[in-house]
Amino acid sequence: MRGWGRSLGGVVLLGACACGGTPPDEGVDAACAVLLPGDLVFTEYLNDPVGTDTGQEYVELHNPTRAAVDLHGLTLYAARVDGSQERAYLFTGPVPLAAGSYLVLGDVREGPLPAHVDHAYGEALGALGNTGGKLGVRCGERVVDEVQLTAPAKSGVARVYDGQLVPDSAGNDDPERWCDGSGAEDAAPGRGSPGVANAPCDSAEPSSPATEDAGVVESCVPVGATTARPVVWPRPGDLVITELMANPRGDDTLGEWVEVLASAPVDLNGLTVGSDSAGTKVEGRVCRSLAAGAHAVLARREDAVLNGGLPPPVATFGVDLRNSGGVVMVRAGDVLVDAAVYGLAEEGVATQVSAPLADAKRNDSQEAWCRATEVYGTRGNLGTPGRANRVCSGGADGGVPDAGVPDGGRPDAGAPDAGSVDAGTPANGCIDRSTGKTRAPRAPDGGSLVLTELMADPSAVADATGEWVEVLALRDVDLNGVTLSNEGGSSTVLTATLCLSLKAGGRAILARSEDVSVNGGLPAVLGTFSFNLANSAGNRMLRLSVDGRLLDAVTWTTAAVPGVSSQVDPSRSDSTRNDLAGSFCPAPTGARYGLGDRGTPGVENRPCVP
Repeated sequence: MRGWGRSLGGVVLLGACACGGTPPDEGVDAACAVLLPGDLVFTEYLNDPVGTDTGQEYVELHNPTRAAVDLHGLTLYAARVDGSQERAYLFTGPVPLAAGSYLVLGDVREGPLPAHVDHAYGEALGALGNTGGKLGVRCGERVVDEVQLTAPAKSGVARVYDGQLVPDSAGNDDPERWCDGSGAEDAAPGRGSPGVANAPCDSAEPSSPATEDAGVVESCVPVGATTARPVVWPRPGDLVITELMANPRGDDTLGEWVEVLASAPVDLNGLTVGSDSAGTKVEGRVCRSLAAGAHAVLARREDAVLNGGLPPPVATFGVDLRNSGGVVMVRAGDVLVDAAVYGLAEEGVATQVSAPLADAKRNDSQEAWCRATEVYGTRGNLGTPGRANRVCSGGADGGVPDAGVPDGGRPDAGAPDAGSVDAGTPANGCIDRSTGKTRAPRAPDGGSLVLTELMADPSAVADATGEWVEVLALRDVDLNGVTLSNEGGSSTVLTATLCLSLKAGGRAILARSEDVSVNGGLPAVLGTFSFNLANSAGNRMLRLSVDGRLLDAVTWTTAAVPGVSSQVDPSRSDSTRNDLAGSFCPAPTGARYGLGDRGTPGVENRPCVP
């Protein structure tokens, strides 16, 4: 990485380009047109330095390919989680990055570059979000990689992608694969490893294996005591989401909050609070305990001056709550304790569950929720944070059908996996992840879904947990109701409460397991299937269908190569040309994911070499 020079230079993109408008000119696009999604990967960032952020922040890019790449023509950008307030920086000259190397880009405004920075983007990005946001690099409108920013445990600690995993642009979408950097407390510029490979994330702090009958994990010190005791995690239904504020008056990143109600004595230590795509773990050595019947507020900020006059929050979280609607979730390790779907957020008004319906079963129904009416705090916001809600009028009377959000709350919920068969699927459709409302699934038709890659014989993990299939959408569709089957007639129907949505150009991974600890380090899995993919030669087939109508099918006769996926050439990524002889080939040696098997799950395939 060192040796090719370090530089200041580039262009600050404001106005149309900074707001996601027109791409750079044709000459600049041509300069980076050879770069595909995944050819550059974010592996580290320092978004909350000690003291002032200005001049100290940095981001690290890795080249996972077998050839040198050049950043000329690319745009580095940062924005809020919803994509608003984007700021960007254009690479106007050559910035080479050798194969397998790392490049550190720094917020250096003046003077010489620090030893750990290779290239400065100056003031172009402004300050990165300390508790959340979006960081990406693109060529024109083609996104090469993008990650969600998360908060470190304290200032001066970089966030790093798990060093035990091969860096890939789909895997780094998962916030659980990032951790705080290691190193000396007084290390400059902070605890991290800019410019070199990351260390493995601390294996001494894995997700706690909470069980259905216990939930006792980790340890904490009760208030006023000196001796630690085991943490008591809530079981599904023991902790209920009862109110949330997604669109407060003023800055959302300061005033958002979520209220929970304990139906049994529990500790919040170690729980993860967030959305369906990101979460923040509740940290702390002192027990954050709730008695049965007690409310707790989880907020973006603790300071009442900043958060709009909330009662003292029990903990803070760093995930943006979408104003357009979404899902709030509380997890204990891999166990979903409760989830609540909400719709379009009204400015300055919390949405709350009707007091008689405040349990993990009945809060699944959209009819159980209503707008708050009481004023709290200093900004005229409406809500009852930390105390009992009002009784909603109208339909929130407990007699409505259950919308079926898979929150683990007593017998109504199916498996909380958003992928395999879920008993809670609404009869008339699925719940849209963006709006929080039930709608009819967008059924795919012939040619709208394409089988583009499959891993039949993983080497890093067992076949029973590591096999997977990739599906490309050529238009906006939902996979709810789609059937994946093989040559032997074994099949799995994809069913879920939430809409299994794919936008045009998006790729879904269907896998034997969604558990990253056993599936070889796959990026996010949209659905799971239960049958095996044959390793030996023979007449093999994979088939996608819906309601008996064929969507796509691929056949092959050769044996699987251990640890290597079979992928379609990107020039043949449609349901007709992927049937042609020679359309599929082994993934190249430079394309690796997770624990090191070859493949490009979730990102564009590499061209087949004749």
